[in-house]
Amino acid sequence: MFARALRFAGRARMWWIVALVSRATSVSGAVTAALALILAGQAAAAPLISQGAYRIGADALWSQGLLGQGQTIAVLDEGYMGLDRSIELGELPPRSEMDFYNADPLNGWDGVSKLGTPTPHGVRMAEIVHDIAPRARLVLVRYRTPSQFAAAAAWIADRGIPVVSHSSSRLTAPFDGTGVYARAVDAAAARGVLWVNSAGNYARRHWTGTAAGLGAGVPLLTRDGDRLLISASWEGPARFALTAQAFDPAAGGWRDIVAGEPDGPQTLLIPTTLVGAGAHRVLVRQTAGSPTRVDITSQTAGFGGAAVGEGSVTTPGDARGALTVGAVNWSTDVVAPYSSYGPTRDGRAKPDIAGPTYITSNPEWPGTAGTSASTPHVAAGAVLLRQHRLSRGLPAGAADLRAALLGSARPVEDPVPGRTGAGMVRLDTVPPRLGVSVTRARRPVVRVRALDAGTIERVTISVDGRPVRAVRRPAVGVRLPVLRRPVRVEVEVRDMAGNTRGTTRVVRPPVLR
Repeated sequence: MFARALRFAGRARMWWIVALVSRATSVSGAVTAALALILAGQAAAAPLISQGAYRIGADALWSQGLLGQGQTIAVLDEGYMGLDRSIELGELPPRSEMDFYNADPLNGWDGVSKLGTPTPHGVRMAEIVHDIAPRARLVLVRYRTPSQFAAAAAWIADRGIPVVSHSSSRLTAPFDGTGVYARAVDAAAARGVLWVNSAGNYARRHWTGTAAGLGAGVPLLTRDGDRLLISASWEGPARFALTAQAFDPAAGGWRDIVAGEPDGPQTLLIPTTLVGAGAHRVLVRQTAGSPTRVDITSQTAGFGGAAVGEGSVTTPGDARGALTVGAVNWSTDVVAPYSSYGPTRDGRAKPDIAGPTYITSNPEWPGTAGTSASTPHVAAGAVLLRQHRLSRGLPAGAADLRAALLGSARPVEDPVPGRTGAGMVRLDTVPPRLGVSVTRARRPVVRVRALDAGTIERVTISVDGRPVRAVRRPAVGVRLPVLRRPVRVEVEVRDMAGNTRGTTRVVRPPVLR
């Protein structure tokens, strides 16, 4: 998979450079193209560029020399284990070219994940940002606790950093935009920060209903050595008990392995717990109050057929001030089945937009996935968009960027309403230009040339509705059979950002003299 990603990234860079040079038809155009190529070389300086950069059309802005110069973006995360290795590989700039703030002085830059282990998560997210906006100033920010999160958000706002990428979710209720994390996001957004946040990966790890409807519990899809981290959350004065159980073959029944502990007034949390082989499940009982809806969310183990994707967005993806991001496979346009979606507890639609996932941005970490990976694509795209708008004298505040991103997003076909919000983030909305010529001969030759500021994904030639040639390059030719009658030749070109253009020619048999 990694080798395929390398080949694709190199091929994509080559084609958009070819298209750029092809458009330089005047002396001034050639000079502009040459300068853009020099800048583009900086955009492609990392050993590997995320495929998602091309899917969102970032390369169309690179071709204009827009690489994030003069812009700043914060990446907020729990840990940056492996930071120096990423710098050594050239996937991140030197430390002297980045800024840092650690709101959690006890755990250093390796940090501590929700599962209690050091994490490279923040490095992976920063690499994606750097792929897309390589000349933007990166600010790496760390936190651990809710109060540290609020302090970090305020620190970002104090320094006027216009965009922040936060690829994390918390399992502590409420999930209606009023919790401590959501309030911190809203406070930063009110001060002009475009806060880009992951929706979460809980669509297959979420259940909702009343305790009475839970029956025999929610099955947990676990393997030997997995770590459990599960929450039960509710609203109002009700009380619940939460328990994880393991099946004991010797006794022929279920035994309790860990009980939930209070994590705020409306949440029980099963702390990080190692489990062995065998079957496991989670039970919830209501112990006080009238029958109340309860949400069970698992950080790791899936719920199989019992999962309920609806309402699986946690916090701070529930914040009103967050631009919340769902996940779409970059190569297939299929929504990731784990991508969380609303409505939130107070009935609002989330996510707001989607980004590409299952990408590779570091040769040592092929296949980075989750709404985590989608989020920095949107955030870094916002940085390029901000630079683009400022260069043209257009307003580029958080509200302006949000509206522009939502307005230009590409709709994604999906059987489940609301999983991608406005659609896939898209920086390039201009369809490719298309040139078609047909030779007059007994066997005519159809030649197609497509030009685009971004990357051509596919050129398709069809005859009378039947595809006869499809290629992943901007120029292609096909020789038709001997014509006995007129035929319709249809040509369609699509770029990586999803913009299409088509044309139809009627080709007639030549008149023989």
